[in-house]
Amino acid sequence: MKKAKKIFLSLLAAVLVTTGVTGLTVQADGGKPKKVSIPKSSMKVMQGKEFEIKAKMTPKRSDDNYLRWQIISGKQYVRFEDSDRDGDDMDFIAVKPGKAKIRCYVAGKNKKKYGDVITVTVQKRKADYSLNRVGGEVKYEEVYDDFDLEVKKGHSIKDSELTWSIEDTDIVDFETNRRTGTEVEFRAKKIGTTKITCTCTNKNAKTKKITYTVKVVHDDDHYDYD
Repeated sequence: MKKAKKIFLSLLAAVLVTTGVTGLTVQADGGKPKKVSIPKSSMKVMQGKEFEIKAKMTPKRSDDNYLRWQIISGKQYVRFEDSDRDGDDMDFIAVKPGKAKIRCYVAGKNKKKYGDVITVTVQKRKADYSLNRVGGEVKYEEVYDDFDLEVKKGHSIKDSELTWSIEDTDIVDFETNRRTGTEVEFRAKKIGTTKITCTCTNKNAKTKKITYTVKVVHDDDHYDYD
C-alpha cells in the first residue's frame, strides 16, 4: 500500500512540475516586460506629418499592454495622434518646428531605469503656394442636378483665400451659402453654358485663377464626356 502511495505521489509530483513549467512558459511569453528600448535615439520629421515610434521589449514576447508613452518635453511641437497611450508602437503628429523628447516605459517600474527616450526634431516644411485643377476643364451636368467643383491647394494657402464666382447665375447657382474653400457645391438651374472661377487672393500663389466651363444639358441627354 505504501509502495502504491509512493508511486501515486511521484506521478502527481511529475504532473505538478510539468504544469508549473508550462505555466511559467506562458507567463514569460505574455507577462510584464523587464525593460523597454527604442531602437533610435533620435529622428527627424516634417511639420504637419504623422509619424510612428516603435519600441522593443525584454523579453520580446512580453505583453505590450504594460508599456506606456509620454511626451517629456516639447508638447507644443508634437502631440499624440489620439487618446491611446499603450503598446509597443505609438502614433504622433508633428505640430510645429522644435525638439521634443518622448519616453516609452514599463508601467509600475522606474521610468528612467526601465524605459527609454527618443528625441524628435520637427523640421519646418517648405512653403507650398500651388493651386491646381481637379478633373477636366469642362464639366457636363444635367439640369436640376446638384454638383460640386474642386481645386487642390498647397498648405500655405488658406481655405478663406479661395473665393468662387459664377459667370451666369441663371444657368448655375450656389447650392449653399459657402463661397470659399477647395470644394464648393452648385446647382444646375437651366440648360446652357457658363463659367465658374476659383480665385486665389494669396499674393504668393503661383496660379491666381482656375476656371471651369460648365455645360448644363437636358436630363434625357445621357452622356459620358468626362
